[in-house]
Amino acid sequence: MLYGVEHDRTVVMLDPVTDQVLAECSGPAADGKCPQTDRPPYICAGLHLVDAAGGPARDVSLAVTTMDSGRCPLAALGEPSVI
Repeated sequence: MLYGVEHDRTVVMLDPVTDQVLAECSGPAADGKCPQTDRPPYICAGLHLVDAAGGPARDVSLAVTTMDSGRCPLAALGEPSVI
């Protein structure tokens, strides 16, 4: 299941050095694409993503090193081959 299907998900995008919140995002669209590509900071590469909603099944805290073109890095979390 892709996280984008969960409409109550909130992920904060942090500067990896200062931990300043740069933006909020709901995670990938249903097709795995990045909904953030049309507004700043445009992509998550180089940022720290933290799940702001909390909960044991939703804990996310990761640094994004690279991104596939237009694909949300959180979409990979829903793919069994990646976990």
